[in-house]
Amino acid sequence: MRFDRPPAGFQADMDALPDDSTRRMALLLAQSIRDGKVHGVPLERRASTGDLSDCFKVYFDPRGGTKPRFRLVYRLRSSELQVVPVQPVAVGRREGLDAYLRAAQNLGRSPTAD
Repeated sequence: MRFDRPPAGFQADMDALPDDSTRRMALLLAQSIRDGKVHGVPLERRASTGDLSDCFKVYFDPRGGTKPRFRLVYRLRSSELQVVPVQPVAVGRREGLDAYLRAAQNLGRSPTAD
């Protein structure tokens, strides 16, 4: 697989992460997804986050622990090529649905009532 260009807001998400080790871990995680070593959990359409049903989430935290503090949201893009591009969509904190709200914003989708 290869990377597809992330949406415009993704770089701001990376910059908003608290430190270099968290940013590094997010990038390594995205590479592992691209290489097929890591697979995420499918997201859904929810009133609180909007329609992210074409996206997946992966949990991570450089500190470890049982409740990872961060999420990386990505999607697999269709392509006429045999290669399926991976598009990192958003990265953010677990708290307050931050990563999912960033994903909806980066994709130009707004949360709506179901």
